[in-house]
Amino acid sequence: MLRSAFLALLLAASPALAQVSPLPAPRPLDAPPPQATDTASGMAYQVLKPGPDQNAFVREPVLEYRIDGWSADGVTRFNSRQQGLSRAWVRDLVRSQPGLARALLTTPVGETRRWWLAPTALAPGYPGMPALPHVLDLTVVGGSNPTRPPEDVGAVPADAQRTTSGLAYKVIARGKGGLRPAASDLVLVHYTAWTPDGRVFDSSLMRGRRSSLPLAEVVPGWREGLQLMARGDRFRFWIPGPLAYDNQNVPGAPKGMLVFDVTLYGFSPDPGTPDAEVDDPAALPES
Repeated sequence: MLRSAFLALLLAASPALAQVSPLPAPRPLDAPPPQATDTASGMAYQVLKPGPDQNAFVREPVLEYRIDGWSADGVTRFNSRQQGLSRAWVRDLVRSQPGLARALLTTPVGETRRWWLAPTALAPGYPGMPALPHVLDLTVVGGSNPTRPPEDVGAVPADAQRTTSGLAYKVIARGKGGLRPAASDLVLVHYTAWTPDGRVFDSSLMRGRRSSLPLAEVVPGWREGLQLMARGDRFRFWIPGPLAYDNQNVPGAPKGMLVFDVTLYGFSPDPGTPDAEVDDPAALPES
């Protein structure tokens, strides 16, 4: 979206919170009990609450789950009451905490299991993870694909609104209203972009973090469209080629109409501010 280049699609894992409130630890913590079920991977589990369908497993690229966890020294490492619902890209978990990924992918949707994992199964692990066995209470809530193309990605729908420049848009969700960014502002957004054939070519969701972008440096369709939004709004834009990359010298940039889903979290009147959240403490939370 920036004129200079595309942002790289970096991997991001879901770390434990820096300060986790304690939960009563189950027993035993250092090894599974005799009644636990051993797996071929060397991990073991007990079913605490069976799921409604033992053949229903997550096959989407994003896992949604609740996790309570302890290391063998009794310290609470994850607390779902504090953290709420956790979401993570499967590929990121496989890279950062393969044992956790394996446990979630082999637990039926809706089921809660208690898992015993050696530290090697979690390595390289979450930030600050001790080299100790872990016990994880996991509930698989489901899966999702936040970059699945919308049904109307191929053409501008009849109910979309249009501006005099040719930009088309629909309001997907409204925030609380309020001020809108100016053309010189820095904006804090989540977005996914598709070509009309449904191919994802850029997505902050896939990077796992929101993007701070100076409106003065984005393509004209973005600069116009973001000024229609207030904090908390989510819009879908159909940006014709002349307002996107047709007139931009960006290697590899797709030509023709592009479709963007954008959520505006905040904005700053100072384009030199490194992050829009600095001057916008009311920016919406990541969830």
